[in-house]
Amino acid sequence: MLKRRAERRTRTLKEGKVLLSDYVATRCTIRDLSPGGARIELETAIVLPSAFRLQIVSADVTIPATSAWQRGTEVGVKFTGVGVVGALQGAAGRRATRAA
Repeated sequence: MLKRRAERRTRTLKEGKVLLSDYVATRCTIRDLSPGGARIELETAIVLPSAFRLQIVSADVTIPATSAWQRGTEVGVKFTGVGVVGALQGAAGRRATRAA
């Protein structure tokens, strides 16, 4: 069997937000998580842009990311930078609306 990931993902069930801009976000559920990426499930099937930020709500951490693959509402996410704690505190992103 071919190993496709460099790091093992841990199953999880966390609330997340895909931040498409400083003003637009869509909710998601984080299903698997590793230091290098995640598998998320979007509330609705939308095509994600080439770069976005993933917020892990319970940890108040926001991580820059790209989409590695997408099948309907399920998305493989690759982290492209370091997570920032509290990055959205008081910012418009915390009040972001759900994308259509």
